Amino acid sequence: MNTRRFARSQGGFTLIELLIVIIIIGILAAIAIPMFLNQRNKAKDAAVKEGIHSLQIGVQSYAVDHNDTYPTGILTSAALVDSSSKPYVDNWPKNPFTTSPMVDGTAQGNYTYSIPASNTFRLIGHTSNGVDFTVP
Repeated sequence: MNTRRFARSQGGFTLIELLIVIIIIGILAAIAIPMFLNQRNKAKDAAVKEGIHSLQIGVQSYAVDHNDTYPTGILTSAALVDSSSKPYVDNWPKNPFTTSPMVDGTAQGNYTYSIPASNTFRLIGHTSNGVDFTVP
């Protein structure tokens, strides 16, 4: 029986080298995974801001066509229409946390609409971290 020893140049990785590589990969994963998970909430918060902006444009367009009078009551796609029943907001924004349409309420992803004075309005978007986004 012929037994041959491996030459030193043919050697593979040592156990220590493999453990070091596994530890480095583990450290990188421990850094990257929490950052990735936080990005989902940031994206949802950005979607809330974009939805509030769409509603803001619709409310302002309504006011321009109605002698600078803002809509009263709860904002809905049926409330923001012009004289020919065409909506000022083409695609009503969706709540990114529930995927249903945004509604007037304080839950995450919804908005609150109010008229604090006769010539102003306030839209507040409710984000995931509790920091509300207000326009204007």
